[in-house]
Amino acid sequence: MEKTDFRQQQITRLTQLSDAERSQQNLSLQQQLFASPAWQQAAVIATTISSGIEVATQPIIQQAWAEHKQVVIPQTLPKRQMAFKPYTAETELTRTSFGIFEPTTGETVAKAEIDLILVPGLGYSQAELARIGFGGGYYDRYLADYTGVKLTVAFREMAFAHAEWPVDAYDVVLDQLLVAKDGVDDEH
Repeated sequence: MEKTDFRQQQITRLTQLSDAERSQQNLSLQQQLFASPAWQQAAVIATTISSGIEVATQPIIQQAWAEHKQVVIPQTLPKRQMAFKPYTAETELTRTSFGIFEPTTGETVAKAEIDLILVPGLGYSQAELARIGFGGGYYDRYLADYTGVKLTVAFREMAFAHAEWPVDAYDVVLDQLLVAKDGVDDEH
């Protein structure tokens, strides 16, 4: 399947998740993430302000702040580049042409200072740890020489045994993939 077709299929699938299902999977992912060594050892965490179809990042950001971790979020730059800027409750945000919120102020945090990047996307392969993002190439460019931990938290609908999309040489693979667990263990 071509990447553009796969992306559209995934957006449709993620839009159809019920609020209850989304909530249960978000909780599962938060529990796994906060228990992970990558999270516990990180002082500076990069994430995004999630959109409605993505894994919710606001609870993750709140937890990072509660643990006195620095949170940084991306700002898009010309030529499909990006920089991460500190994110606090006072950070001024603007909505981009992509519909995502990004900081308008703040000093760029050096790549080497970021311990953990929560990499967004639409699909992830469990075997290869490959990802398919939204098509801009910003993360692949940024992550090409990044030496910290590249981790993703994914709804079950985002996880595939193997990549069902073309994986190109420039596509950066993840270090870790956490997938929401089924809700069968809780109050049934």
